[in-house]
Amino acid sequence: MSQCPPRVPNRVVRILPHGPLRYWRNVPEEYRAQIALWILRILVDVKMEPNDLKLDDWFRKTVGLKKNEDKKGGQWTALLEKKLQNMERGIAPPNREGQLYKNIDRMGEMISLTKTDKEILTFLVLLNTQACLKDCAELYEEVTPFTVKDILSRVLGVDHAEVVHALKADSALRSCGIIHLEPAAYNLVAMLRLLHGMESMFFDEAIDSQPIFQRCFAPLEPSALTPADFPHLQEAFSVLQKILCKSMEQRLKGINVLIYGETGTGKTEFAKVIGATLRAQLLAIRHEDEDSDLEEKHWRFRTYLLAQKVLSKQENSLILFDEVEDVFPDFGLNRFGNGTKSGSFKAWTNTVLESNPCPTLWLCNETWHIDPAFRRRFTYALHVPSPGRSVRRRILAKHLGSLPVSPEWIDKISVDQRLTPAMIQQACKVATLVEWADPFSLEGLMERTLQSSFEVMGLSPDLKVLQENDATHYSLDFLNSNQDIAEVVNRLRQNPKGRLCFYGPPGSGKTALAHYIAKEVDKPLIRKQASDILDCLVGGSEKNIAEMFREAKTEKALLLLDEADSFLRDRRGALWSWEVTQVNELLVQMENFDGLFICSTNLMDSLDQAALRRFDLKIAFGFLKPDQAWNLFLQSLNKMNVQIEDPQSVKVLRQQLQRLDNLTPGDFATVIRKARVLGKSYSSEQFIAEIESECRVKTGGRGPISGFRSVGRG
Repeated sequence: MSQCPPRVPNRVVRILPHGPLRYWRNVPEEYRAQIALWILRILVDVKMEPNDLKLDDWFRKTVGLKKNEDKKGGQWTALLEKKLQNMERGIAPPNREGQLYKNIDRMGEMISLTKTDKEILTFLVLLNTQACLKDCAELYEEVTPFTVKDILSRVLGVDHAEVVHALKADSALRSCGIIHLEPAAYNLVAMLRLLHGMESMFFDEAIDSQPIFQRCFAPLEPSALTPADFPHLQEAFSVLQKILCKSMEQRLKGINVLIYGETGTGKTEFAKVIGATLRAQLLAIRHEDEDSDLEEKHWRFRTYLLAQKVLSKQENSLILFDEVEDVFPDFGLNRFGNGTKSGSFKAWTNTVLESNPCPTLWLCNETWHIDPAFRRRFTYALHVPSPGRSVRRRILAKHLGSLPVSPEWIDKISVDQRLTPAMIQQACKVATLVEWADPFSLEGLMERTLQSSFEVMGLSPDLKVLQENDATHYSLDFLNSNQDIAEVVNRLRQNPKGRLCFYGPPGSGKTALAHYIAKEVDKPLIRKQASDILDCLVGGSEKNIAEMFREAKTEKALLLLDEADSFLRDRRGALWSWEVTQVNELLVQMENFDGLFICSTNLMDSLDQAALRRFDLKIAFGFLKPDQAWNLFLQSLNKMNVQIEDPQSVKVLRQQLQRLDNLTPGDFATVIRKARVLGKSYSSEQFIAEIESECRVKTGGRGPISGFRSVGRG
């Protein structure tokens, strides 16, 4: 066995009961003999001079030192060696009645520790809790991973080869993360790192009980949700059930599931529901507590390794590892601006992912930071999107409980696709804690709470609700189109699939027809606009386009893309590469979408030619024909309870409407809403005047357009 003469620092060592690092005021009686033996070996090993020591009575009594024997100068070393020989011959083995010994013996049974493993673990626990032992161990400076084995062999009095085996990377102690060697450490104490929290754990209570590990991993509170609350994940849920059930039954190794998605989409609740349906014990890896060592960068991963060891012999257990962004860094900047790369421990991490005996659910918000080598090793990867409208409606109803909000309000609010289960839950919690006067004020409170959640996340605070146009009664009779719309709707009722492009002037009924079709084919409507899709980050718009089609597929919804010219501009005029990739992404998604997709645009001439070819139907909408305009005028008057006073004026009114060649149904709706806002009741003549005003606005104030252009079929 090689010898390593330690370097003795120029300082006084206190072997006094001046208090441990955290827990005891005095050295516990049942551990004094063991600690005194280790201290004596250290003092002999480092050849500590008596003038540099301050000894306490318990230490003198334990090792057999008489008063003033530490003043004998040159005889000191020989005296210590003699006391050590006597102590090693006469000391009885520990009766192992102390809680520390009992728990370490039990831990040894759980993770198969050797006698040397347990001796090293006992030494580290006492080193981290007894200041006298720590002060002496710090005498060993300039320690290396090679010399530390020699030192431990001498201090613990165990075979050098056994220490070497106990400190190998794949040993029981190190592979489960209980101890860690810090290569750059400056002394023995700094090099031998015990998993944070373990030192107190062994003194707390019997290690058999569940609470003993709660500092490292603990059961999660059960979820209030059920599989029925995740209809958008039904297929994945079924697959995961089978994978995890088989892996637990057959004790398969390397089963890892990656669950990722935006914050608040319900990933943790989904994992809880999986565990509950499998009747499995779901244990979550804890975060470091407030008094943890900030330098312990890999604490959670080491805790995970311990959980794997402890649970490997238990049946029907699952591990949940949430917020794994810091565990699998690919490349990024830490708080000091230094880059991190997962490749430093790539081979070791790959082995961990291939050999874990207990199935693990890994949760994160994004995956771009995870090294591809790690991503490939996940058994199953599941993206959890923001839930669709039907799910949002169900979650709202469940969390609201008996709160008196109307079904119409729930239906209206659930339209906003940015709503996540977490936002809904928080808003409902606010509603139960804050006083409100009536259902109307309660709904307003909920809306303001949700808007504040959007704003704090950097989103537009405006709630996107379904604004049904009730200003005018919707009828296909007021559409001037180049297709028989009634026939088109009838065909879609029978087979609600296809790609349709609606184009024409604003207000001509394009968006309203999409809402009408959604009702007729009994499908929810997902409406997207440029503000929902366009993203300032490179690739962000493409991601949002893919997500919108994914949501429509999940919801089995009619997908309406308003302002399609914002996304399908002719690529021949593109100035930036992202303009091209954006169009490409939309075209690919259109090709692969097997549902009902409608685009609407006011600028047909600017659309990409390849995009136009992909639409099954291109339906043009024109201005109202004279008869349509007159009938809509009469309907509007009836809606406002206005009568034409003078029957003789009918001809004049009709002629006035005929001169307005750029009328749309939207103009009539605008005038009706204006009357409501102002609290006015227009006469038939005033209504015509307001309609003319709207037409002049569209022509820049030049008056009505002449030369009515009809796109109808006859």
